[in-house]
Amino acid sequence: MQIYKIETEKNGKELTTHGSHDFPCGSYDERFSHFFGGEVPWHWHDEIEVVLVIEGATKVECLNTSDIVKTGEMIFINANTLHKLTNHGTEDCRILNVVFSPKILGGGDFGLIYKKHVLPVINNKELMFYKFSTEKAWHQQVIHELASAFKVWDEKRSDREFYMNIALMKFWHIFCTNHQDITSSKNASRTNERRVQTLLNFIHGHYDERISIADISQAASISESECYRIFRNTLGSSPNSYLLNYRLRQSALLLTETSRQIADIAYASGFNCSAYFSKKFKQSFDVAPMQFRKKYSVTLDHPIANHLPEMQME
Repeated sequence: MQIYKIETEKNGKELTTHGSHDFPCGSYDERFSHFFGGEVPWHWHDEIEVVLVIEGATKVECLNTSDIVKTGEMIFINANTLHKLTNHGTEDCRILNVVFSPKILGGGDFGLIYKKHVLPVINNKELMFYKFSTEKAWHQQVIHELASAFKVWDEKRSDREFYMNIALMKFWHIFCTNHQDITSSKNASRTNERRVQTLLNFIHGHYDERISIADISQAASISESECYRIFRNTLGSSPNSYLLNYRLRQSALLLTETSRQIADIAYASGFNCSAYFSKKFKQSFDVAPMQFRKKYSVTLDHPIANHLPEMQME
């Protein structure tokens, strides 16, 4: 199963429910060519995520840092971490990933394992992600554990929850044992993180309005130059580019999920000129809005079209 589009709240928190209340864990087999817009946009969730690259490579970005994860490598993304994944290179990247509640590792807030070995890790704000390669023996061991669990999960065996839970526990034990700094926290300043969340909250809540960089900056009580600096250093983008691409992503959703007129969609997505909207949309998706709608419109029995074009960032 693949989640074709990542829907978030205004603060960037993912809306998808992974697993169920009695087993809060979801596993997915995904290709980047199938993601809406060809990428996994900036988002965060309460759960921990582990991604194993099967084909190609993906660029994983978090605040102020990024890494390339290639075929055979795996990456851990900590809970509550703002992150983004994009295809890296010309080959269509395929990933197997598991998104799970930290409580699945320790049996709840009051369990000894959770308090002693899980909570200190997810509270370590310096540990945004950690990449596992094939160069270290213990890295190979954790990759093997998760790869085996993914295989059982894909086979839809009745005991697949056992295998996944055991694999995650083994992964966590090996990880904590071999990477001692995993639970250390130097109480680094979270000022930039809070500012980024505030800036994104404002854009996500007001993208359909006529807003300026001054408006965005004022939301976090910072100068325009500081706003540009934060976006550049943490998200690798300018606030203008982020706003434009967020508007285009929302317009693509409206094109495929509604029958509204193109001009209405342009204005609803924050564009004051439908001709300018069409120009930017074609530059980003390599197809005009009307052709995009005809090709990728959603039907009741087809939640989202496969092989959506990759969105070109400015």
